Amino acid sequence: MTRSGGKRSNTRYVFSQAFRKRGPQHTSTYLKTFKIGELVDIKVNSFVHKGMPFKYYHGKTGEIFNITKTSVGIKIFKAVGNRKILKKINVKIEHIKKSNSKTEFLERIKTKDSIRRSIKNIEEKIFNFPKKNLIFNQKHIVSFKKIKSFEPEPYCVIV
Repeated sequence: MTRSGGKRSNTRYVFSQAFRKRGPQHTSTYLKTFKIGELVDIKVNSFVHKGMPFKYYHGKTGEIFNITKTSVGIKIFKAVGNRKILKKINVKIEHIKKSNSKTEFLERIKTKDSIRRSIKNIEEKIFNFPKKNLIFNQKHIVSFKKIKSFEPEPYCVIV
């Protein structure tokens, strides 16, 4: 008999809950407010079977485009081959949480803005924020003097 591959196949550990985190949802999960355009992480709660997304979307981050009474519509880009396809899925609120992926970016913007305002008050100077020195961003020179060309040896059979 062949091995089945249903919707929840190979999800034994992916959908399992942590120790002492099992059971019904807290009321706070239903009281969270979501706005259109907000980033959310999809984290499947296996105890709520309704509105559960497919296992591929577990752990993915998407943007809310629609809100209903008990669920939200999320836009996700799915990598298929060499392109990304926009997928729209409807997920119940129990299976999503607010994303923290942009918190560092937003904090950086706030600090830069406060620095600009303080400099504007003290002096009228343009202040450029240097980017972090990354290894792939460093300048270097490639010399072509060391490159040697090799030609393949002719094929011969040695007996």
